[in-house]
Amino acid sequence: MYVIALILALLVPASSGQDSAHKAPQKAQSDTHESGFIFWKMSRHSVDLLLDPVPQSNSLRLAQLKQTFTDLQCQGEHLREQTFPEGQNLICTLPGTATNQPGVDLTGEAGTILFLANYEHEGSGQSAIENWTGAIMLPFLYHGLAAAPRHHTFLFAEVGGEAGAKALFDSLTPTQRSSLRGVVAFDALGLGPAEFYSNPNDTNGLRAIDTTSMTRADEIREACARFPLCRTLIQAAGDLRIDPPVYAVPGTWFRTDITREFRYHGVPCILIHSVTFSTRDLPGSSHDAAQAIHHDSYFDTLTLLDDYAAELDQPWRAPANNVPSMPSGGRRR
Repeated sequence: MYVIALILALLVPASSGQDSAHKAPQKAQSDTHESGFIFWKMSRHSVDLLLDPVPQSNSLRLAQLKQTFTDLQCQGEHLREQTFPEGQNLICTLPGTATNQPGVDLTGEAGTILFLANYEHEGSGQSAIENWTGAIMLPFLYHGLAAAPRHHTFLFAEVGGEAGAKALFDSLTPTQRSSLRGVVAFDALGLGPAEFYSNPNDTNGLRAIDTTSMTRADEIREACARFPLCRTLIQAAGDLRIDPPVYAVPGTWFRTDITREFRYHGVPCILIHSVTFSTRDLPGSSHDAAQAIHHDSYFDTLTLLDDYAAELDQPWRAPANNVPSMPSGGRRR
């Protein structure tokens, strides 16, 4: 597979250089057919300006996210607010164009992929890392995918905490729930390279990774082999010829679990974050400010996620002998 990235300067002119089109190197053939993945790529200058300053009130955050989606052409019936007793969600829809064929395995049919972030202010600081960086990532990814017709439908949901995520799930019809192929949640980006986590106790989740060697690429690839959300992330890193994201269990900084309701109903979920042992105390603290965002790492993460989102837009195939792990009786994150 290969990737064609179309770079478009939006909102503001780029500070240096000219936009150009480039083709990522072709990789070995995989279990999907050889095809080109097309997406728009935001200019670095535009991304930097939207990261800082960081809106402080939840109403201002939601207003800026809505304006950014609108500026990036998610408008009209495709952009809506959802009110629930504790607050509001903002949902952008990029409709898929595929037509399901009778008798096709459900994992190969067109479905829905949900990108999810909590936009609410957290903690005593500016709440830049936790979680403005995750929230503002969603309109960037929408813009990237909007460059070409998509097989699946993509939902980009800015939710008001766990209550907002539950309200979103509860609003889905049984048909809409069954069409969910997976949930990708973003939290605390921009502290360093992207990392990921999926609870191994969840049905349809990632199998357990040996924590004694969890940073080894071969361990991660083996664990991801039967989990499309993870497997495709590793493939995207391969497209870009970069090291695959590290598997990292979130610690005490992880206070708001917006995937909980989806996981409890058997929807595959993955969390993308950037928190390491050395930065575990920063998200939500008084030091959580715009100055803590590492802009190079954030833009590198956007580059990876643009490719990841485009690669997710393929018919999913069930791996052979896929036996989901059984949920444990303990507390689930």
